[in-house]
Amino acid sequence: MTTNGRFAAARERLAKESPTRTGFWEDIMPRINQGIVIPIISNSFRIEQIFREEKDWVGESTVAEDDALSIDEQLTTEWANWIEYPMHDKHSLARVAQYYLVEQKDNPQARTKYLEFLKTVLLTIAKEDSEYADLADRLKAQIQEQLFSEIVHQLDYPRFPQGTEDSLRLLARLPLPIYITTSQSDFLERVLEAEGKKPRTQLCFWSGAISSAAPEHQTDLNFIPTITNPLVYHLFGLENYPQTLVQSEDDYINFIMSMVEDTNTLNPIVPLNLRRALGESNLLLLGYRLQDWDFRILFRFILKFRRDEFSPRGMVIQLKQDGKKVENVAKSLEYLSHYFDRKKFDIEWNNAEAFIQKLWHEWNTYRQGQS
Repeated sequence: MTTNGRFAAARERLAKESPTRTGFWEDIMPRINQGIVIPIISNSFRIEQIFREEKDWVGESTVAEDDALSIDEQLTTEWANWIEYPMHDKHSLARVAQYYLVEQKDNPQARTKYLEFLKTVLLTIAKEDSEYADLADRLKAQIQEQLFSEIVHQLDYPRFPQGTEDSLRLLARLPLPIYITTSQSDFLERVLEAEGKKPRTQLCFWSGAISSAAPEHQTDLNFIPTITNPLVYHLFGLENYPQTLVQSEDDYINFIMSMVEDTNTLNPIVPLNLRRALGESNLLLLGYRLQDWDFRILFRFILKFRRDEFSPRGMVIQLKQDGKKVENVAKSLEYLSHYFDRKKFDIEWNNAEAFIQKLWHEWNTYRQGQS
């Protein structure tokens, strides 16, 4: 069989111009342009920024010893000491919250106590700042009425070093119609509004519908998210509604069971359009630790909607394993890479904030080339 000359010439030209395998950045930019990338942001992502000390900021990244607990884990440990948690795993929020809920006989209001603890810590820190001391006193008198996110906003946290852009705002600038978060506060909505957008907050009522929920927070099957009116979907609840919060080990188990047992094909707990988007979009999982409950349950939830062989690959942004907590780091990294590869996910061994900074830089370069 002879080869068509035009095909042969085209093949030779393409071989010179195209790489053997298209890289991640080349793949993701057109998808962002089409609005079919979904960032999924952890609860700890913003909390780490809020409570970070100035000395721990270094440009776009942070400094931390390999064996050190994260800021989120340090805060959980302090809360565990405060409530006299008796076990050794004081840095595990799911286990500490489980203990506290049992001690409080599963009172729904007990789910807000960790957020109240975070308010107290932040107000104590702000009290040491002469510029904010009076405001901190006023907010402390209203601590029960004020949401954690509102106290954070009024005290101007997080505070970034000069020349460092807020990575969450960079995500908000991208032309994307859907954001998913496991944060229990409206930090993402606030940065989207700061970028001139009008986000729609929706949340997962995994523990049952709430008649008292604000109309704008009720599931709206007719809402079509756009770049200017994006959806912010709170998968693990919102602090406004304590019964929606997913915090303890039992909460995580009950959450995933409610997903498995949801057989309503017309009006499921997670809206059909969001289910489709999870299956058809590139997903960027930001700020999670692979060993934590929130990531493990989130990942199982995601896989429920990505069984189709045509689902695009996702990306998990994760710092490398701690050599002092893992006996064989190389073997551990190899195992994790193989595991996520089988699930059509890649791991980027990077700091989430640094990754977002690079994502924004690459997007700027791409759109300038398109204009």
